[in-house]
Amino acid sequence: MKFKRIFSLLIAAIMMTALFAVNVSAAGKSVKLSKSSVSVTVGKTTTLKATVTGCKKYTLVWSTSDKSVVTVAAGGKLTGKSAGTATVSVKIKGTDCKASCKVTVKKASSNTGSSVSSKDSGNALEFVKNIKIGMNIGNTLDAISGNDLSSETSWGNPKITEDLIKTIKKAGFNTVRIPVSWGNHTDSSNKIDKAWMDRVQQVVDYAIDNDMYVILNTHHEGSWLIPSSEKEKAVTKKYTAIWEQICERFKNYDEHLIFEGMNEPKTDGSANEWTGGTAAERKIVNDLNQAFIDTVRASGGNNKTRYLMITPYAASSSYSALKDLTIPNDSRIIVSVHAYIPYNMALNRYSDEKTFTESGKKDIDNFVKTLNDLFVSKGTPVIIGEMASLNKENTAERAKLAEYYVSSAAKAGIPCVWWDNGTKCPPSQGEGLGIIDRSTLTWWYKDIVDALMKGAKNR
Repeated sequence: MKFKRIFSLLIAAIMMTALFAVNVSAAGKSVKLSKSSVSVTVGKTTTLKATVTGCKKYTLVWSTSDKSVVTVAAGGKLTGKSAGTATVSVKIKGTDCKASCKVTVKKASSNTGSSVSSKDSGNALEFVKNIKIGMNIGNTLDAISGNDLSSETSWGNPKITEDLIKTIKKAGFNTVRIPVSWGNHTDSSNKIDKAWMDRVQQVVDYAIDNDMYVILNTHHEGSWLIPSSEKEKAVTKKYTAIWEQICERFKNYDEHLIFEGMNEPKTDGSANEWTGGTAAERKIVNDLNQAFIDTVRASGGNNKTRYLMITPYAASSSYSALKDLTIPNDSRIIVSVHAYIPYNMALNRYSDEKTFTESGKKDIDNFVKTLNDLFVSKGTPVIIGEMASLNKENTAERAKLAEYYVSSAAKAGIPCVWWDNGTKCPPSQGEGLGIIDRSTLTWWYKDIVDALMKGAKNR
């Protein structure tokens, strides 16, 4: 009897254990990746598939052990950044369930060791044909108040998100210009704060991962980047130090990333601040452009073949600034200019001019002709890095201007990049040049967006 009792208890225990095991298995969560190891070429992409069991509602969190080697986007899209190895992991949010994959990034097979795509001929005029229509994400990373990550919102705009980039692309833009202030994020030895560099790279990756072109520059550096003979030596030292670090961080990015040396180099408050500067100032800007090119080309990786944008004094559309711009002996140079024309309608907040007239059309056509005569016809492409028009509660007229401007430039092979500063305020409150609500990701002025796209069809 005693033996039977013991045997019964033993059987019951086994059954309970088995039942417990079944329950654990049924309630357990797990995530698996389609591959435990994978290879990708620099500049190329591949995708890992994650399979989740044990739960119906979940959020996957992707990460990489080294963003300089490989990045990973939502959905498991991997992008090779530089030769090396890294580990990409995926985790079910709120759990310890995790899976990892070893990623090997290889150099592109070419005689130069570059990851520049085979469609890139090295001809800057041909390359610029890829830039259809662009948009600036202004007054964010180009903040000058503050020296930490919080400065990104100091203009009053929210932080840049990948969803913002996706919204911009969905509307038809294939290029974003990312203005960045660097000087206030450097120490006494001109070393850029790592957290700031990481954040800039993150934003660049948002666009690159969504197959867009990116123009990355130095912006709002007027407190120190002054084209004067007295300051030239110190300015050049700091300027090249900043670009050396940018070049090192992004040296393995392909032709989708374009470097723009300066934004609007000028002497603030001078008599000729916006009208071309002096001959001496224009020469110093040329010297800084050359220092920028020399720094990039000497930095290695894909920087030896990267497309570079240089600017005249103040990025001015004035003839004196344009004609005195020296074009370096380099086949991958693009000229960057800014032109808010017709001025009284487009940028003069103290003018009542709201209508796009025949006179405005003539101003645009003359400007485009000048760019063609000085640069494009001689083999140097141009990108109008900033253009826009103020909100004067005249959306229909602004749309007319946008379409005509972009169309006129496109006929000459010149792409345009709208300056969006994140606000639609009336002239009495500032420069309302924004066309998208960055908080809700909705377009304030869809008519203007449609006009930009219509004008760009000529490209």
